[in-house]
Amino acid sequence: MGRAITKAFDRLGNFQPTLDLYPYRMAPIVRNTPDGREAAWVRWGMPSSQKALMDAATKRADKLRAKGRQVDFDELLKIEPDDPVSITLVR
Repeated sequence: MGRAITKAFDRLGNFQPTLDLYPYRMAPIVRNTPDGREAAWVRWGMPSSQKALMDAATKRADKLRAKGRQVDFDELLKIEPDDPVSITLVR
């Protein structure tokens, strides 16, 4: 581990990195801030692609239309939940 990263972990004490990263779970990261590097626990995940959100909203709109409901697709797309994509690290 680089010296700067090691120092960032040292400031927080026993702050162990992990390779088990899953959506909605907390994981340690080192990030750059105006005051230097900082170790922090953050909720892990990546935002869904625009295509994934569009596909999910289209599927939802089709189901609503099949039930005879009118759909404001732009509004439906805005409220489509964004489940983060998990990160898989290979050792």
